[in-house]
Amino acid sequence: MNTVPSRMPALNRAPSPPLRFNPFAPAVRTSLYDQIGHSIGDDAADKLIADFGGRRLYIPVAPAPGDLVTRSIGLPAALAMARVFGGDRLLIPVTSTHARRRVRIVAMRADHVSISRIAHELRCTERYVYKVLALNRAPETPAAAPAPTSAPIAVRLKRGPIQQRS
Repeated sequence: MNTVPSRMPALNRAPSPPLRFNPFAPAVRTSLYDQIGHSIGDDAADKLIADFGGRRLYIPVAPAPGDLVTRSIGLPAALAMARVFGGDRLLIPVTSTHARRRVRIVAMRADHVSISRIAHELRCTERYVYKVLALNRAPETPAAAPAPTSAPIAVRLKRGPIQQRS
């Protein structure tokens, strides 16, 4: 018998449960440079930034050999980029130094270098260093909160535990 499931083995599998949005999941922030680099590679991303940095660039859905993107980074990379960004107009970042600087800030802080020293060596402000570190901080798990009491902490420490009347 020539039924559809026998011709298509993928239809024999049980359907997978639908993905659900979790509003409490930590948000992962990636820059456009990181997204482009992940889709086409760092060398091609650097070439794209060198050619079109600071400009808005249309990424065709089906790149042809004569397109701007294809002439810049080549057809295989343009096809890979079209899979991710096809049909979009991207504001190509000016340089990739900010992404590299962010990585260096996190690495230097992991080596216990002071905030002031990081800002001085990387030629940025201390405020920027704090901002990068805050964005890269791992979300902390909330600790068990102590039971709320009606008396302030100083009063509780002075007179001991509060005795409840029944």
